[in-house]
Amino acid sequence: MSVSTRVPEPLKGPLGVVSLGVMIVGLVVGYIFTMVGVTLYFDLNGIQGISNGESLVVVATGLACLVAGYLGWKGFMGFAY
Repeated sequence: MSVSTRVPEPLKGPLGVVSLGVMIVGLVVGYIFTMVGVTLYFDLNGIQGISNGESLVVVATGLACLVAGYLGWKGFMGFAY
């Protein structure tokens, strides 16, 4: 039994919109954090005093946001179709 069959019909539309919002925000924020973390790691940014470990934390946060965006996409596809 899939999730979309267990959710009541009136809630499928709002859950699909929320899942789409999670996808968009997750992908945008994840891309930004990942790119900023990569530029911090390779010292391509003008910010001083950031260690490589801290920049890897930023990259990991960005990747986690990208995963959340992917899960939002999967949720949207589950509720939309």
